[in-house]
Amino acid sequence: MIRRYRTSDLDGAAAVFIAAFSADPWNEEWPFELAAVRIEELMSAPQSIGYICEENGVIQAILCGRKLDYLYGPEYVIDEFCVDPQFHRQGIGTAVLGFASAELSSEGVVAMALMTTKGYPSEKFYRRNGFDGNNDMIFMYRSIKGECK
Repeated sequence: MIRRYRTSDLDGAAAVFIAAFSADPWNEEWPFELAAVRIEELMSAPQSIGYICEENGVIQAILCGRKLDYLYGPEYVIDEFCVDPQFHRQGIGTAVLGFASAELSSEGVVAMALMTTKGYPSEKFYRRNGFDGNNDMIFMYRSIKGECK
């Protein structure tokens, strides 16, 4: 069952987040408390809208994003989207995106946007699901740790 995120989903969502990002290619070690804080922060803004795929009380996927106004109409900006690796390749991610797209479209949202790492499996997944790159845009990053004295 796919439905909107509820605050009571936090622990299950954090567990999915940890499972997803501890797997290849990310191999990140997220402590439970930090993963929960990350999800809580993403879902705490008034514009936040999230989705959960849950079967038999087990959360299998979580989609966190924000509905933001833009020149051509509201957009849904995806902040985090993960499927527990034990449920990969079962169509869950595509189903969650489809459900969210239909629901958000009925609420007047005109587009979905996201950032993902080039060359990772997530890029191929998003392309299969109708997302495309934009050669006019670039994601840039700068580490600032240790620069302040």
